[in-house]
Amino acid sequence: MSVTELIQQVAALSQRERTLFEQLFHAMETGNPPSIPVNQSQWPDFNERLQGIYGSKIAPESQPIINEARGDR
Repeated sequence: MSVTELIQQVAALSQRERTLFEQLFHAMETGNPPSIPVNQSQWPDFNERLQGIYGSKIAPESQPIINEARGDR
């Protein structure tokens, strides 16, 4: 791949992808790892919410089921 082809492909990227490419390319040149923010979504505590709505009527075995559904294995 020629430099011209690479530039054309980078120019065709979206702004977000282009920025990420530039950060990674710069990190390769300098030898420093890029500081890319990690997307860690916060799941609400469903057990706490259900206890607030229904009180002690929730089955005690519901927490492991909720954790498995959230991926907190």
